[in-house]
Amino acid sequence: MVKKVFIFTILFIIGSRSFISGQSLAVPTGTFVSPVDFSFRLSGGFSELRETHFHAGIDIKPSVKGKKDRIYSIGHGYVSRIRVSAGGYGYGLYIEHPETGFTSVYGHLESFSSRIDEIVKLNQNKTASFEVDITLTPDILPVSKGEVIGIMGNSGYSFGDHLHFEVRDTKTEKPVNPFLFGFSAPDKISPSLVNLAIHGLDEHFHKLCDKRIPMPAAENGIIQIVEPIEIPAEKIGLALHTYDRADGSHNKMGIYGLHVYADDKLIYSYHMDKISFDQSRQITGFYDYSEKKQSGQSYSLCYKLPGVEIDFLGKSGNGIIKISPDTITKIRMVAEDFHRNRKTLLFDIKRTENIIEKTQYNPYTRWVNVGQPEEIRDGGAIVIFGKNALYRSIPFIMEKKTNLKGNTIYQVHHEREALKSNIELLLKPDVLYPALRNKAIIVWISEKGKKHNCGGAWQDNFLRCRINEFGTFTMQYDTIAPTIKTILFRPKNGNTNKFRFEVKDDLPTKGRDAGDIQYTVKIDGNLIISPYNSKTSVLEVSVHHLNPGEHDLLITASDHSGNIREFKSRFLK
Repeated sequence: MVKKVFIFTILFIIGSRSFISGQSLAVPTGTFVSPVDFSFRLSGGFSELRETHFHAGIDIKPSVKGKKDRIYSIGHGYVSRIRVSAGGYGYGLYIEHPETGFTSVYGHLESFSSRIDEIVKLNQNKTASFEVDITLTPDILPVSKGEVIGIMGNSGYSFGDHLHFEVRDTKTEKPVNPFLFGFSAPDKISPSLVNLAIHGLDEHFHKLCDKRIPMPAAENGIIQIVEPIEIPAEKIGLALHTYDRADGSHNKMGIYGLHVYADDKLIYSYHMDKISFDQSRQITGFYDYSEKKQSGQSYSLCYKLPGVEIDFLGKSGNGIIKISPDTITKIRMVAEDFHRNRKTLLFDIKRTENIIEKTQYNPYTRWVNVGQPEEIRDGGAIVIFGKNALYRSIPFIMEKKTNLKGNTIYQVHHEREALKSNIELLLKPDVLYPALRNKAIIVWISEKGKKHNCGGAWQDNFLRCRINEFGTFTMQYDTIAPTIKTILFRPKNGNTNKFRFEVKDDLPTKGRDAGDIQYTVKIDGNLIISPYNSKTSVLEVSVHHLNPGEHDLLITASDHSGNIREFKSRFLK
């Protein structure tokens, strides 16, 4: 079915909004149409700050709460990839548009159109798995502009019905701001500036001081702090707690652009035009990671840490401001959204007479330097840093301790220092039990005491895994099988068409070396492809297709360590 309304006339040749890299974007007029058939509102914007990544698209709200809106292909092309997963984008669809060089992505769908769903079911049955990742050639599933491809939903790691929509450069696979193609909602609201933070920095970019200034009210889009702000440091960096809103939406979204001037010289700037998945993890060096861990608030750093390499950041400077004695530095910060609604902050900075001396580090401090590989051994633990592991040099701390049960735990630096990329951790067990060797895992323990399974593989007498966060670690043997609890199950089924179960392990997984729960569902010995949501831990078993009579249900669930749980029951349909 071809959509009949809301065909956008998109786009022009981008001039003033050319990419920071210098690459301009050219899309012929009338190339793309809207993925929905209504004037939409947004719940999430492009490149806004998420905890572990930049948001790669825009999130489109339903037309009416509870309505199952149809989703349409934005242009001619073919389905190049279908991915169904328990987390992530859930039911996700990728359509390549060869004439333009772009690929559109549609995430969190409730379902696909019938001919797409036919391919999915064929592959699910072939692989005996609900989760599939299917790559298709251009001749398998061609689509037309405005063709219905699915229904808006809440699948995967999602917190309510919406469409996650992306446009990617097909060649590089880099997400491009959909607003550049005309996919934007009405917006006359300028960004909100909540708080300013001024960081006094030492030679290694660690904080000497952190001064917070709440924002006074704006007048005609300008916020002015009248009195000079005094800082007891000679080198500073700014950080800003800010957000944006669009018309008709209460959701707080990220800003599009920021420009920082010191004495009218541009020292830091960006426009969120495109991002790279390879650099998305570096969001932990883009915001104040320590503050995020402590208070949950996102302060965007308006200066670059030495290890930050993000393409959309301008080449005008690193944002570091050096303050001379007896001088006043005039600061201007301009935050803007894509529609050029702006908010400007003006203030002066001066240095106090007495400044904080440089941090006095212990002469025996074990430094791990930014941009350099390092391997540190400490008894039963080994930590291996690659050259791109850090944003800044750190005075590394590793302590061996014993918990109340007498088990060895290792404090590997501290949680409030961000890692740019994974590092490797190797732990030697206190006692090696050969019979339980394949059930050994490395466990990360958060500051609040929550435990996560990081997995691991044996290397000689050490258990090895990759970690993306500092903290407390220990080795233990996982012998506890997942649980299977009934949510909706009736042995005398009656008219129920779907059973629901909670399938959950005692330890959530973390990192790239811990496998998630694996499961199978069989009725009368026949495999039943059943969707599972890793966010809610809910498994749904459809029984609408069964003939009347008695049937045998068997659910099998296993965890990373191969611990198996079964649920068996006979039910009447």
